[in-house]
Amino acid sequence: MRRRAIVPLFILLASALCFGSAAASSNVSAARPADPVPAGVVRTQVPVGDPSSGAPARAGRSLRTATVGETVWVFVDSMETRTSPNNEGGWTHYDASFKPTAWHIDTVLGCQNHSWWCGMVDSTWTFDSNRAGYDNDWIQTLQNSFPTAGIPPGTPVTLGFRHHFNAEPQYDFGYIEVFDFAEGWTAISQFTGMVPASGLCDTFTVTIPDSVVSKMRAGNPNDSTHTPLPVQFRFKFTSDVAYSSADGLYDGDGWVIDNVTVKAGANVIFSDDAEGGMGSWTRSTTPGVGDYFFLRRNVLTEDFCVANQSNVWTDWNAIFQSLVPGLDNFVVTPPIATNRSSSVFLSFDVYRNLPLNSCFYYHTNFRTKNVGDAFWSTWIDPTFFVYYGGSKDWARQLIPLAGAVGKDSVQVELGLRDYSLVFCDGVSSPANTYALFDNVAVGVVGQAGPSFIVRDLDLFNDTFQTTPFFRDDNFNTPLGDTAVVQVSASRGLKNSFMFYRLNGGSFNSVALQKCLPGLPTHFFADVPPGSYAANTTMEYYFAATDSQNATVYFPLDAITNQRYRSVSILPTKHPINLPLQCSDSLATILFVNHVSGREAQTYLTQAMDQLGMKYDTWEVNGPTSGIGNCLGGSDPAAVPTYHWPATDVGKLVQYSTIIWNSGDLQAFTITRQDQAVIQTWVQQAGKNRNFWITGDDVATDLMAGNQANNYNSFLQFTCGTLWLRSLWENPPQDTLHPVVKGVNGGPAAGRFLHLNGGCPILNTFDLLTLSSFANSGKAGLLLTYPNNFGAALRYATDYNTFSPTDSARVVFGGFGFNAIEEGGERLQFTKNVVQTYFKEPNCYLASAVEEGGGPEAPSFRNTLGQNMPNPFNPETAIKFSVAQTGPVVLRIYNVNGALVRTLVNRVVQAGEHLERWNGLDDGGRTLPSGAYFYRLESKGFLDSRKLILLR
Repeated sequence: MRRRAIVPLFILLASALCFGSAAASSNVSAARPADPVPAGVVRTQVPVGDPSSGAPARAGRSLRTATVGETVWVFVDSMETRTSPNNEGGWTHYDASFKPTAWHIDTVLGCQNHSWWCGMVDSTWTFDSNRAGYDNDWIQTLQNSFPTAGIPPGTPVTLGFRHHFNAEPQYDFGYIEVFDFAEGWTAISQFTGMVPASGLCDTFTVTIPDSVVSKMRAGNPNDSTHTPLPVQFRFKFTSDVAYSSADGLYDGDGWVIDNVTVKAGANVIFSDDAEGGMGSWTRSTTPGVGDYFFLRRNVLTEDFCVANQSNVWTDWNAIFQSLVPGLDNFVVTPPIATNRSSSVFLSFDVYRNLPLNSCFYYHTNFRTKNVGDAFWSTWIDPTFFVYYGGSKDWARQLIPLAGAVGKDSVQVELGLRDYSLVFCDGVSSPANTYALFDNVAVGVVGQAGPSFIVRDLDLFNDTFQTTPFFRDDNFNTPLGDTAVVQVSASRGLKNSFMFYRLNGGSFNSVALQKCLPGLPTHFFADVPPGSYAANTTMEYYFAATDSQNATVYFPLDAITNQRYRSVSILPTKHPINLPLQCSDSLATILFVNHVSGREAQTYLTQAMDQLGMKYDTWEVNGPTSGIGNCLGGSDPAAVPTYHWPATDVGKLVQYSTIIWNSGDLQAFTITRQDQAVIQTWVQQAGKNRNFWITGDDVATDLMAGNQANNYNSFLQFTCGTLWLRSLWENPPQDTLHPVVKGVNGGPAAGRFLHLNGGCPILNTFDLLTLSSFANSGKAGLLLTYPNNFGAALRYATDYNTFSPTDSARVVFGGFGFNAIEEGGERLQFTKNVVQTYFKEPNCYLASAVEEGGGPEAPSFRNTLGQNMPNPFNPETAIKFSVAQTGPVVLRIYNVNGALVRTLVNRVVQAGEHLERWNGLDDGGRTLPSGAYFYRLESKGFLDSRKLILLR
């Protein structure tokens, strides 16, 4: 299966109807905290991001309305008191895998009396003028065949019919397909939008490829009789998995077909006008596979950070503990009162053993209802994403439910589905794949001022394009021509604007425009049409004012600190009067920041700044979704509507070095299209080339996770690297804080770096060795793990095939650069690679280069560990660390949310600490057996976990 096939699902409808942009929550995960609270509680007065504290109330109790601006957790359920199948606390679950047999003979939209129609009538489609159309997520086929015996060789064979096609352009399609022995079902024609444009029925004729007719006439190649076989043909209608007529966002009728005729030359060899019933036609059927959601306890996982022994929602074959082919299940919360709040958000924990190419993904929907409404709204996808993750870890996701603002009640559902028919050519991999769900919570904010919901994917991107693409300018998002934001204004929106300026000039403004009636909080804006030249930098921000004249900005400090979003048309010109060896105004280093979202601190650029390097930066947005802009562009077959163009290699030849700061298996590391551009750039004559790629799991992604993604042996040939495994030491578990050392004779000799791959965000570093290509050149290990295997490799080769004078040097890191704990070592390692090995000169005097010395003391991070032992009797130990000296509070709560013991309430020094608890409360009384929760608070950090006391 090819990775590129996943991309279309992430495109949301606002993309098409807001000129190609969108706003949704990204696939970003945090560490999975332990179960926060007991089951089914209704929360009040709980701080944002903390569904683990506050006084719980019994499930179903009426809610106090949140005051203006106040945050309240209105629903939290850890499932601890639930059991399946008869005590699920108001939760429901259902199987959605059944799909109707949509092709049928009808006269509702007939071309001529009776016609075949792939569609139906639904009175709830409020945005569909005639209520006649089609549902989401259809793959519906109508199939027949015609004989080949007696057709002389070379005789043209044509398929003709009258039809009317009306479906959402570039999202929903009709295909004419024929079956080929070698190729399988092959499309010979395709329709989308309205065909014909008049909306009436018209005649269409297509030629059946002679190669198909000849093969069938020759018979099955595996059958010695060579008996002529009929050619199978079919009409296939597909509707997008997320958006189609059923959403009420597009007025489409589906596909009507009549008078189907096949001719061999002038002879009619097949004819059907739909007046005689089914005849020899066959239609696709999709029976349901069953509902597998079930609450289970003590499910074993491979998460090194969290041992979860609580109740969780599973959705698997209980015997094999793996998913089921064709699965499409949902688990639904009870109705939750939200009291017309100005913000509503969903939080849940998920364990992800869902590799990308398994083709099983999870997603979420919600629906709303107001008092007096007879029915719930239709289900709404708040992010328009499906999610995957093969790193086998717990993650907590927080997703805004913008469409629930101002509503009385909400219901949320979590879904898990086999998407192979959509993305993986019909083949999924259910063995040893599953997802677990726990700690579902819904929070609200009482009516307050306006707010923005913004996603990088929907904002303008860096590019080398100097002419318009997607629409009318070259400042674009990966999904189209405009930037999109969501604006929440519970007291009524008065006005909203995008402010922008070019190359430091004066700010101009453009009003934000609504995208669609069906997406009332989505707004878009763009810059004036035109071709913006290289070296053009645009800074921009958004502002919204409500009816009470309260104004909010994005970024929040746009006015107070003059901090704006920035995007450039590359290459950027730099000062030419730099004191050292850089008289050219163009940079020789391109830094590609391909991590999951913009980092709070991009350590690699900090190091290059301190070294005095001159470089251009290319920020990649949306790597978790796969639609982010990048050097290689997108796969046009995967994203036919919005295809991000590949960078012309001619625009890259000015750079002698490209540094690729990659993400991990939560994101797209480097696509085939990116690899193709890099390979072409490396082989350009006229300048030596240097390529440094570093990131968690890059080699794993290229080899173990998706070998089809390893373009033209990119890992082995271009990078000189061979992947051994995703654990640097022997299984079953990585040491999460290995010390790597520079290899004698290499540019990093004598250096020692501490890598932090530990909790809360777990990374298992790649174990590497040199490939056979590297062994034939000037290559070697750069850094080694404690077992002396490669953590980073260096590879130099002379490309005599391409140019007798050019060479290339590559550094491949099996870990993310930000995993290096010591700032001094990050700086020195960058110098070792960029200056010493790549021989890139610094352009001004370095400001902070360490010229020796050992590693500095590792910096500390805020963490809360799982108590040991657990369960315990009579005593347990709780480890934690704090990043900076300050007040720390560590408390124990019972399952009712009552405080029973304060272990720490004092100023604590930065570093690691350990506290013990003997099972007594603050009064010295012995507490009974049961589950308890401990909670750590320090400056800017809060986390909680569960422990078990057994008497």
